[in-house]
Amino acid sequence: MLEWGPIKFLVDQFMLPFLSVSYNAVFPNFGVAIILLTVAIKLAFYPLMNKQFESMRKMKLLKPELDKINEKFKNSPKEKQHAMVKLYQEKKVNPFQGCLPMLVQIPFFLAIYATILSESFTEMIHAPGINPGLFSFWLPDLARPDATKILPIMLAIFTYYSQKMMMVDAQQKFLLIMSPIFILFFGLKLPSGVVLYWAVQTLLSTIQQWISLRNTDDGKSKKRVVNTKAKRIKPKNTMLNERPV
Repeated sequence: MLEWGPIKFLVDQFMLPFLSVSYNAVFPNFGVAIILLTVAIKLAFYPLMNKQFESMRKMKLLKPELDKINEKFKNSPKEKQHAMVKLYQEKKVNPFQGCLPMLVQIPFFLAIYATILSESFTEMIHAPGINPGLFSFWLPDLARPDATKILPIMLAIFTYYSQKMMMVDAQQKFLLIMSPIFILFFGLKLPSGVVLYWAVQTLLSTIQQWISLRNTDDGKSKKRVVNTKAKRIKPKNTMLNERPV
């Protein structure tokens, strides 16, 4: 188990108590408890994630202008950097804002990893009369890897679509393919409880991002429709017709 101070605090004061309360007071299944824990953490980071998706959306909109700067100053790194900083300031975009939510969530991932591997959790799920997994036929032991390989495959698929929506540069296609493959092989050896948390979190992030992008696109579409209708309205003639005397 990870003994780093903040991680140990999260495990002892948040993760284990939440799982125990969820099992005893909500639904007697530790797989469901992990899913509820994931949802709770996701709700806590919901505003930060919205800022991340908004930052990525703005970066996509700036892509054509960034390409022009890269082409114009390809032989002058200092001038290119200066031009990019100026562009970010003019458009009020922080390119590092999208990284903050991911960095903040890393301790929680390490904490759930430490929780699943801890002796306390092992004793909890292997106590007499306790179901140690999600189902008897799938993920029968949350402290062991998924023997069916279904959950790591689902995680890889969720990761692919999540990164595809966030992709800003076409040059990231290599990462788009290799990252899910790496996560798949990594997830094959992780305890299924950790992969369950990771997969549910990635799925919720993908859904949140899809909703965020959809709302933005709908807003743009409605604005275009209003502008089109406004152009079609002919201005009224406010001049009075003069009558001959």
